[in-house]
Amino acid sequence: MGRGRFPARVANLVFGGVFLSVGLLFLVFLVSAAVETIHLRLQPPIEFRVVRTEIVPEDLGRPGFNLVIHFQRPGRSETPWNELHDIDYRELFLIQQTLPPGTPVVGRRLTPDAPERLDLCENGGRVLVGVPGFLAVPLVFVVVGGLAIGYAFTGGEPIPKKTTKTPPWMLILGGVILLAVGMVPVTALGLLPIRDSIRTRDWVPTPATIELSRTIVSRSSKGRRSYHPEILYRYSWKGATHRSSRIGVAEKRSESGTRRFVADHPVGAATTCLVNPQDPTEAVLERSLSWWMLLGLAFCAFPVLGLMVMRAGWRARRAARIGLSPRRPWRSG
Repeated sequence: MGRGRFPARVANLVFGGVFLSVGLLFLVFLVSAAVETIHLRLQPPIEFRVVRTEIVPEDLGRPGFNLVIHFQRPGRSETPWNELHDIDYRELFLIQQTLPPGTPVVGRRLTPDAPERLDLCENGGRVLVGVPGFLAVPLVFVVVGGLAIGYAFTGGEPIPKKTTKTPPWMLILGGVILLAVGMVPVTALGLLPIRDSIRTRDWVPTPATIELSRTIVSRSSKGRRSYHPEILYRYSWKGATHRSSRIGVAEKRSESGTRRFVADHPVGAATTCLVNPQDPTEAVLERSLSWWMLLGLAFCAFPVLGLMVMRAGWRARRAARIGLSPRRPWRSG
């Protein structure tokens, strides 16, 4: 092993090990979920009819709501049930509209001793829950990690001899990762709230009544607490009654801000919400932006750094093609 190649091979080994480990863990998780789903689908289907549905708040300590679906087999007296969970009340309401009493559904028995597990179906029997279709993500991690480890052991890394410079493909891939990682918080904290705030400019102020008001305290694995206000309000639009749990376009709040917001919106209080006239099931309590959006500015460094690293890798790749060392942009020849 050449002296100049040793650092590059170690870098390839570490880089490939990290990518291969992450990809294999993700792949095992997805494959186990797919095997369980396929096993469930291989069981004989059992026909049911929806008896009734209801949306109830989740237990205190966990945000969101449950859509409880009661269903029954023809000619049977027992009524099994199943729950779908979602933080947004509107999402469950839209599903509830597709499951009026009498709707045919299909249940499949996971094991002989287990109660029927419900697979939601539309009229005609089309199953909505499918085998995971995003196996490409962990496979990309596994392939890239395997190639990097292969380069480390075979010495085939695409770098010039007697140099420890990072291979161009590694720079390009690292830049793509930085760009992707940085765009997630920038989009979530900045771009999406701004887009939603612009969308709500033409929404119509409508009287509403608070039906549920509480503070949700969540704990992370490290014991950190986060606070979230959960408000359910009722409003009417052209004679139809609707409910929504969406507060605003930027709902991140501190502990004091959360408790103050919940105290300002007690159960039974009258308030005003903003209703989308194109889709009256969509409403928010406020359109103001939050100072938490400023955190998105800090994450802008990741996409910028990613673009710079990608540009450096692309320039090194072009220089390697013609057998020249990379030059500064203002130098010629």
